[in-house]
Amino acid sequence: MTRGLATLSVTTESFASGEPIAQVALRNGVSLGLLHYWRRQARATGAVEELRFVPVTVADQAERAPGAIELSIRDVTIRIAGNVDVPCLRAVLEAVRA
Repeated sequence: MTRGLATLSVTTESFASGEPIAQVALRNGVSLGLLHYWRRQARATGAVEELRFVPVTVADQAERAPGAIELSIRDVTIRIAGNVDVPCLRAVLEAVRA
Protein backbone atom coordinates (compact mmCIF):
# COMPACT_ATOMS: atom_id res chain seq x y z
CA MET A 1 0.00 0.00 0.00
CA THR A 2 1.40 3.42 -0.88
CA ARG A 3 1.99 6.00 1.80
CA GLY A 4 -0.93 8.17 0.64
CA LEU A 5 -3.33 5.24 0.66
CA ALA A 6 -2.10 4.15 4.09
CA THR A 7 -2.58 7.67 5.44
CA LEU A 8 -6.07 7.83 3.97
CA SER A 9 -6.95 4.38 5.27
CA VAL A 10 -5.83 5.07 8.85
CA THR A 11 -7.42 8.53 8.89
CA THR A 12 -10.71 7.17 7.56
CA GLU A 13 -10.66 4.38 10.13
CA SER A 14 -10.09 6.88 12.95
CA PHE A 15 -13.24 8.78 11.99
CA ALA A 16 -15.44 5.76 11.25
CA SER A 17 -14.55 3.20 13.88
CA GLY A 18 -15.96 4.92 16.98
CA GLU A 19 -13.06 3.64 19.05
CA PRO A 20 -10.50 5.88 20.76
CA ILE A 21 -8.08 7.50 18.33
CA ALA A 22 -5.14 6.25 20.39
CA GLN A 23 -6.19 2.63 19.76
CA VAL A 24 -6.44 3.22 16.01
CA ALA A 25 -2.98 4.81 16.00
CA LEU A 26 -1.45 1.99 18.07
CA ARG A 27 -3.00 -0.77 15.96
CA ASN A 28 -1.68 0.85 12.77
CA GLY A 29 1.79 1.69 14.10
CA VAL A 30 1.26 5.44 13.79
CA SER A 31 2.06 8.02 16.45
CA LEU A 32 -0.95 9.62 18.08
CA GLY A 33 0.32 13.11 17.22
CA LEU A 34 0.66 12.22 13.53
CA LEU A 35 -2.85 10.77 13.41
CA HIS A 36 -4.23 13.94 15.04
CA TYR A 37 -2.36 15.95 12.37
CA TRP A 38 -3.86 13.85 9.56
CA ARG A 39 -7.32 14.27 11.07
CA ARG A 40 -6.91 18.07 11.27
CA GLN A 41 -5.79 18.11 7.64
CA ALA A 42 -8.80 16.04 6.59
CA ARG A 43 -11.19 18.38 8.41
CA ALA A 44 -9.46 21.50 7.01
CA THR A 45 -9.81 20.29 3.43
CA GLY A 46 -13.44 19.32 3.92
CA ALA A 47 -12.67 15.65 3.26
CA VAL A 48 -14.64 14.62 6.34
CA GLU A 49 -17.40 16.06 8.41
CA GLU A 50 -17.52 14.84 11.95
CA LEU A 51 -20.78 14.32 13.73
CA ARG A 52 -21.56 17.05 16.21
CA PHE A 53 -24.21 17.51 18.84
CA VAL A 54 -27.15 19.38 17.45
CA PRO A 55 -30.09 21.01 19.19
CA VAL A 56 -33.13 18.82 19.58
CA THR A 57 -36.64 20.10 20.03
CA VAL A 58 -39.66 18.10 21.07
CA ALA A 59 -43.03 19.13 19.71
CA ASP A 60 -45.96 19.64 22.05
CA GLN A 61 -48.00 16.50 22.64
CA ALA A 62 -50.88 17.92 20.60
CA GLU A 63 -48.60 18.40 17.56
CA ARG A 64 -47.06 14.92 17.63
CA ALA A 65 -48.44 11.85 15.96
CA PRO A 66 -47.97 8.69 17.98
CA GLY A 67 -44.84 6.86 16.92
CA ALA A 68 -43.65 9.58 14.55
CA ILE A 69 -40.12 10.93 14.14
CA GLU A 70 -39.12 13.99 12.16
CA LEU A 71 -35.46 14.71 11.45
CA SER A 72 -34.33 17.99 9.92
CA ILE A 73 -30.72 17.97 8.78
CA ARG A 74 -29.61 20.97 6.78
CA ASP A 75 -32.14 21.33 3.98
CA VAL A 76 -33.55 17.81 4.26
CA THR A 77 -36.49 16.76 6.41
CA ILE A 78 -37.27 13.10 7.00
CA ARG A 79 -40.57 12.03 8.54
CA ILE A 80 -41.13 8.48 9.77
CA ALA A 81 -44.65 7.70 10.87
CA GLY A 82 -46.00 4.70 12.67
CA ASN A 83 -44.20 2.32 14.96
CA VAL A 84 -40.51 3.19 14.58
CA ASP A 85 -38.24 0.39 15.72
CA VAL A 86 -34.48 0.58 16.28
CA PRO A 87 -33.44 -1.23 13.06
CA CYS A 88 -35.61 1.11 10.97
CA LEU A 89 -34.24 4.21 12.67
CA ARG A 90 -30.66 2.92 12.36
CA ALA A 91 -31.14 2.32 8.62
CA VAL A 92 -32.49 5.85 8.12
CA LEU A 93 -29.64 7.44 10.08
CA GLU A 94 -27.03 5.42 8.19
CA ALA A 95 -28.56 6.54 4.89
CA VAL A 96 -28.42 10.18 6.01
CA ARG A 97 -24.75 9.83 6.96
CA ALA A 98 -23.83 8.35 3.54
